[in-house]
Amino acid sequence: MTRHLALARACRTLALAQVAAAAWLFAHHKWLLGILVVWAAPSLLAADGVCRGAHHRARTMAQRAAQSGAGGQAPTLTPCCPSWKHSDGRVHGPGCTRPPLPRRDTYRLDDAGRAAFDEIVRRYHDRSAA
Repeated sequence: MTRHLALARACRTLALAQVAAAAWLFAHHKWLLGILVVWAAPSLLAADGVCRGAHHRARTMAQRAAQSGAGGQAPTLTPCCPSWKHSDGRVHGPGCTRPPLPRRDTYRLDDAGRAAFDEIVRRYHDRSAA
C-alpha cells in the first residue's frame, strides 16, 4: 500500500466520521454545529479522490518500470485520442491510434443457421401479436 492510498483511506474515514457526527448533532438539535461539521466532508472526499488517483498513477508507473526492466515493451500511458474515456474500447475516429477490438461473434453459421437467425430477427422486430 502506498502512502497515497493510506491518505485516501484516512480522508474517507474522516469524512464518514464527520457525517456521522453531524447526524448525531442534528438529532440533538445542534443545527449550527452540525452544519459546520458536515461542511468539511466534501473537501475530504475530494482529497480522497486526488490521493487515489496518485496511488493508481504510482502503481501504474511501478508496473511499467517492472515490465520495462523485464525486457517487455511497456504500453504508453498517454490516451490514444481526446475521446478515449467514453468509448468503451472502440476506435474513436480517423486519428485514433488504438487498434480495433476483435469481433465477439467468433462462431460461424452455415446457410440454414443464418436463415433461421434472420427469421428470428425478422419476427423479433415485427410488432404483431403472433
